[in-house]
Amino acid sequence: MECKVLILDEPTSSLDDQEVQKLFKLMRDLKKKGVGIIFVTHFLDQVYEVCDKITVLRDGQLVGEYEIKDLPRVQLVSKMLGKELDDMSDIKGEQKAFEKSKSDEPVFEAEGLYSDAGIKPFDFHIEKGEVNGFTGLLGSGRSECVRAIFGADRVLGGTVKMNGKPVKITKPLDAMKQGIAYLPEDRKKDGIIGDLSVRDNIIFASQVLKGFFKPYSKAEANKLADEYIKLLAIKTASADTPIKSLSGGNQQKVILARWLLTHPQYLILDEPTRGIDVGTKIDIQKLVLKLASEGMSVTFISSETDEMLRTCSRLVVMRDRKVVGELTGNELTQMGIMSTIAGGDQKS
Repeated sequence: MECKVLILDEPTSSLDDQEVQKLFKLMRDLKKKGVGIIFVTHFLDQVYEVCDKITVLRDGQLVGEYEIKDLPRVQLVSKMLGKELDDMSDIKGEQKAFEKSKSDEPVFEAEGLYSDAGIKPFDFHIEKGEVNGFTGLLGSGRSECVRAIFGADRVLGGTVKMNGKPVKITKPLDAMKQGIAYLPEDRKKDGIIGDLSVRDNIIFASQVLKGFFKPYSKAEANKLADEYIKLLAIKTASADTPIKSLSGGNQQKVILARWLLTHPQYLILDEPTRGIDVGTKIDIQKLVLKLASEGMSVTFISSETDEMLRTCSRLVVMRDRKVVGELTGNELTQMGIMSTIAGGDQKS
């Protein structure tokens, strides 16, 4: 069969660097023979290495088609994020700037951490009362980093400390016992237990830590559920209501209540505002800042960079599954994020 057009959908997602170069050599050979190639990828470096044109999609819509030579990387990032280069106002919330205590060890610290999800080894830390975040394009490795921190993916290497003391986290229960909580990116797949009640969903993580041979009494479970339903203003007919019948925003609040009930030192929120109404988004952002002011450490991930800028005092920037920069203070702007994602050479 003589191939005229070859479509490659994320062919490099599980390849190492040498395998990627072998694939690119093959693609160049096919191009010389007149084969047209459609290369689908999230990796910006690879796009600029092997492609002639770029077609940009965002939220299922065509943004445009561009010649590689005419589209600097920072402009590509701008089009992918839907932010114009002349609209780079620094969007700040009313939170006070985070000030690190000189005497305290970081609440959590990782060196050379990586997992079987394909992320490059990375260093990371978070201080007591800090809100930081991972930012980058879809597929950049944001979620994979926090999943490695929580032990949700199989950790292959690296060291971890909690409050200055070495610990081993190879599974979520290890992280939970160290005071780490994790609200996952996909609440329907990894968060809610649809057939259980709001009450049972709220107490679930706390019950895991307590042990299933020491179950909460019905009175205790109802008291805890009612407390957090009131605290987070969860709209539900009762604590007995199946969680699957709640709106997306209220389901998210229930999962947040589940983790707050464990009284974590360190709370990881991966896309906590995705697919929920504007009012609930604001409620969650305010709650994050309130928890930080009370001493909790929070990592906040959102595809909406405006939310990150309003909420975080430090951003770890990801590209192609590796950490490429860190932004603080006056660097925390839309332009700062885009430039760091694009990389040092913004004309190629």
